[in-house]
Amino acid sequence: MRKGLTILMMAVLLMTAAIVPAQAAVIPGEVVAPMAMYHQEAKASLSISSAGIAEAEGRITGLAGTTTKCSISLYLQRYEDGDWEDIAMWTDSANAVSLTLTRPLGVDSGYKYRAKAICYAYSGNKMEYVTKYSMEISC
Repeated sequence: MRKGLTILMMAVLLMTAAIVPAQAAVIPGEVVAPMAMYHQEAKASLSISSAGIAEAEGRITGLAGTTTKCSISLYLQRYEDGDWEDIAMWTDSANAVSLTLTRPLGVDSGYKYRAKAICYAYSGNKMEYVTKYSMEISC
């Protein structure tokens, strides 16, 4: 009985010793604000047809009554020589709560592709952005 209690106490001590308090690094002069104050969802997606047509899409959905404008910078990227290279870029914006930007482009086979969407949400003159990536697709 005593041996079992000792083992249990050792296990509890080991588990509590492994707990490390988390701290956020604050840069002097920087304003720390919570994320996602002006949007509720952002997404990037990519599909490639059997004919070699890639369709990249970026989407942001803001908060009704808070978001006044949305903007998207959409990139089609190709993995080449160990790095992701931008092969096309499009932008769009609207004075609306949400925005979707979809663009097609013919692509070459033998590469991996992904879409990258930098999505901006505005509330008056305040802005936040989030970068999203689609799944990678080999063509």
